[in-house]
Amino acid sequence: MLLQIDKILSAPECEAIVSAVGDPALWRDGKETAKGGAKSVKSNTQAAASAPPVKGSVSKILDTLRAHPVFQAAAQPADFIRPTINRYSPGMSYGDHVDAPYINNLRTDLSFTLFLTDPDTYAGGELVIDNQGHEDRIKGSAGSLVLYPSSSVHRVDEVTTGERICCIGWVKSRIRSAEQRGLLFEIEQTLADLRDVNAPSQTHNRLLNVRNNLLRLFGE
Repeated sequence: MLLQIDKILSAPECEAIVSAVGDPALWRDGKETAKGGAKSVKSNTQAAASAPPVKGSVSKILDTLRAHPVFQAAAQPADFIRPTINRYSPGMSYGDHVDAPYINNLRTDLSFTLFLTDPDTYAGGELVIDNQGHEDRIKGSAGSLVLYPSSSVHRVDEVTTGERICCIGWVKSRIRSAEQRGLLFEIEQTLADLRDVNAPSQTHNRLLNVRNNLLRLFGE
């Protein structure tokens, strides 16, 4: 399942993060964290994870994701893995690659990209994901997020002008199976719809019980 979620962060929140990581001394060669064949096709920079402004920005992002009902319903996160703020300047790109199955000894089930700069501030830089034989080309507004399977072949096209700044990361899900996660996500969306129309509590509770029992059945 590929899912785009708008307005994870507000425009001022994105601007504050971009400003916080603006010091040129914070940035490192992105190849430092690439493995295998990915190293040869990766050209970007990454904000030093240990620097206080970066740690604070990433902490803000993770707190927001943990509190976001749609992200939680879709990802069912057990752990967040190596969230990283990265930057593509003119001439930089990341060729076709697949994310590592394990990072820091944690299984990568889902990948996410949270856009921090508006698409009209840079040219190029589309996130291109192979989605079962066709390409999804994504260039989200600042504050929007795309969530997709870590098993997908994907790339970032070359940035030709401006700067593309994002936070990327991975999720180990409580639900290993993508099919089961998708089923639970549909149930969560239906529960939200029932609340919106003030459905009888008995109806809501019956479906909630189904959701809870499936979490017990599917969960790790």
